[in-house]
Amino acid sequence: MRTTSFRALLLSATALLATGCDSLFFIEAEAEEICKAEPDVAFPAAFPGTTSVQQTLTFPLGDFSDPIPEEADVETELRLKVFEVTANTDLSGIERASVSVRRPGTEDTLLIGEYRRTSAAATQTLRLSGSGAVDLLDLARQEELDFVFEARGSLPTQEWRATLRTCAGIRAKASYFDLVF
Repeated sequence: MRTTSFRALLLSATALLATGCDSLFFIEAEAEEICKAEPDVAFPAAFPGTTSVQQTLTFPLGDFSDPIPEEADVETELRLKVFEVTANTDLSGIERASVSVRRPGTEDTLLIGEYRRTSAAATQTLRLSGSGAVDLLDLARQEELDFVFEARGSLPTQEWRATLRTCAGIRAKASYFDLVF
C-alpha cells in the first residue's frame, strides 16, 4: 500500500513538473502599507543661486524578509502610496520634487515618486505621486531603506521645518523550485 501511494505522489509531481507548474513552489510576503512620519525635519535657508535641497528619511521594513531564504530566487517590488511634505512656510516656489530609494552602501537611487508644480497658488504641502511599482532586487532583504527627498526651484530663504510622511506597499515572491529540485 505504501509503495502505491509513493508511486502516485511521484507520478503526480512528475506530471506537474512536465506541465511547467514550478509556480507551486513559492512563498509570497506582502505588506500592503507601511507608514512613517518624521516630524519637525529642519531644512536650511537657501543661499542666493541655490536651486535644490535634499533630505533623507529612513523607512523601516523590519523583519519583512525573514520568511524568504537567502538561496531563493526572489522578485520584489515597492509601490509608493504617499509621500507628503507639510512645511511651516510657503513652498509654492518649488517647481519639482522627487523621492528615491538609495541602494545601501552607494549613491545609486531608484525613483519612486515625483511632484511637478501645476499652480502658482501659495501652499505649505507637497504631495508626491508614485511612479508605479519599482523592482527592489535585493533591497527587500534590508531592515530599512533610505528614501531621498529632493526639491528644486525657488527655495525658502529662511530655515524651515516640515513633517515628512510616507506610506508604501512592498511585496516579495520567492521561488523554491530550484531549491526543491
